[in-house]
Amino acid sequence: MKFFYKFIFLVLISFSLQSCLVNRCKRPQITGYIYDAETKRPIGNCTVGETLSQANGYFSLAEKRYRQFTFFGFEAPTLTVNEAIKKEGYESQNIQFIQPFGGGMKKGAFHNADTIYIKKTILKTN
Repeated sequence: MKFFYKFIFLVLISFSLQSCLVNRCKRPQITGYIYDAETKRPIGNCTVGETLSQANGYFSLAEKRYRQFTFFGFEAPTLTVNEAIKKEGYESQNIQFIQPFGGGMKKGAFHNADTIYIKKTILKTN
């Protein structure tokens, strides 16, 4: 009978430990368009995070996830996203947003950054 109780105890412990390994969202998939603030034309080959925008200004950043060992009752951490937008001859800009309970977002999380306008840098001459 002792063996039976030990066996049940080990099974319950193993099931509870398996549920402690969770899949968290580090960054949802982000899509949008990059345009020139003055001419309102799309900007191609603009660096957005780790990707480049297409000729029509469209970019898509893939979703990033990570696994975390946690215990019962712990909430998902706040999701903070900060992706740089860079293009030579233009001012740098960032895609920034915070979701208080975002780390627990399910697989396939998505954020539409819509249209982002960036300004050309102004060169000062003396």
